[in-house]
Amino acid sequence: MDKRKIFKAIVIFTAIAGIITVIGLGFEILLPIYLSYKLNRGIGNAASIGIIGGADGPTSIFIASQPSPYFLTGIFALLTVVGILTLFIIKRSAE
Repeated sequence: MDKRKIFKAIVIFTAIAGIITVIGLGFEILLPIYLSYKLNRGIGNAASIGIIGGADGPTSIFIASQPSPYFLTGIFALLTVVGILTLFIIKRSAE
């Protein structure tokens, strides 16, 4: 591949990863803080319990707690940083 095509692909990938990181930060950090303020609830108490009972089968109980909320945002933030560093190195070697 041509160096210019690789550079463009890395720029697009880095931009997409950066956008996903910003959206993830909004939904995983800012939105829960805003909703906990607005609803006067603590965000540390969020959990879910679901009971499914059927007439012809056993009753199932599902218990869910919050998974690590920053996992995907951290991955995309890391990919954004790697993309920016790669672009910087490519630009530096072209000079």
